[in-house]
Parts: sequence; structure tokens; C-alpha cells
Amino acid sequence: MKGKILIGLGVILILLIILSIYAIINSFKVVKQNTDNINSKLKENFQNIVRIPDIPPSLRSFEKTVYTWEMITNEKEVTTVTFIHDTAFDRNKNKILQGQDASLFVKVMPAVVSDAQALASSQDLEHTNLGSNEKIGYSKIELFTKDENSNQVTKIVWEFDKEKIIESSEEFYENLYKYGELSLRTLYTLQRTALIILSP
Repeated sequence: MKGKILIGLGVILILLIILSIYAIINSFKVVKQNTDNINSKLKENFQNIVRIPDIPPSLRSFEKTVYTWEMITNEKEVTTVTFIHDTAFDRNKNKILQGQDASLFVKVMPAVVSDAQALASSQDLEHTNLGSNEKIGYSKIELFTKDENSNQVTKIVWEFDKEKIIESSEEFYENLYKYGELSLRTLYTLQRTALIILSP
């Protein structure tokens, strides 16, 4: 009887090991490749609204990708610029550009924001155009100031319809959507965790 139990446990253990190996291979072969391709395409698309330098993301997660870099003003002041975009792996998201210091962000905005409509609106809050832009593809813009009495913009949010923003990445999304949301999140977490453990 004990022998049968041990054999049964051994079989279960072997199946779990095989399943784990399969999941790890799948997380890299399918999930990582496709999510990397999606992030690359999104970064390329978002150059129409923000000049993202040739840097790796400072944060990658299932929900969002974050780029952070420093800009120097003409007066040699340093400010940090953060661009956050949703991955749209599971839903529609906003694309966010945020300056950490309101006074300095205004000074570097022309060098960072490539969308003329958003830039003009940010520089003249009395004559804003926050509507859609068919050429670039967003449905609206939101501007945020330091406080209600301030005219210094600290954050710009562009909202895109998922269908429009993922056109160039549709095949990569389809590869991901073959999995249920829970499975996809698990595989994504698995490959990210493996990369963190294996990184020097």
C-alpha cells in the first residue's frame, strides 16, 4: 500500500515538474516575446506625442510600462520626466506624461512633447484644444496643473482607443489572448520573476 502511495506521489511530482517546465518555456517563448514586441511598437507609436529617448523602461509590469529620464533646461536646471503608458494587455488605458517639478517641466516641455496640439494647449490654458486628433489617433487630452490657480501644467494625459493604438501590434495581442487573463498574468509574472532572479 505504501509503495502505491509513493509511486502515486512520484507520478504527481513528475507531472508537476513537467508542467512547471512547460509553463516557464511558454512564458518566455510566447508571453515575453509578444509583450516585448508590443512594448516596442507602443514606444514607436508614442513618439508622435512624446520624444522618448533610446532608453530601456525603468519599470515593466503587466499593466504599465514606465520610462524615466532627466532633462536639463537652458539654465542648467535638471528635472525628471516620466512617461507612463498602459500595455493594454487586458483593457483600454491612458498614456501619461508627467513632469516631477512644475516650474522646470514647463521649461523642458517643448523638447519633450512632440504633439503640437497638446504642447500649444499646455502653453496657453485659455485657448486649449483638448479634443481628438485623427492624425495621431487619440480621442482626447487632459491637462493637470499644480493647483487650480496655477497655469503651469505638470501632467498631460492622452487617451487612445485600444483598437487604434494596437493596430500595428494586433498579431502579438492575438498570441496573448489565446490564454485566459489569469493564465496570462501568471505566465507574465513567472517570466518577470525568473528574469529578476537570474539578473546579476
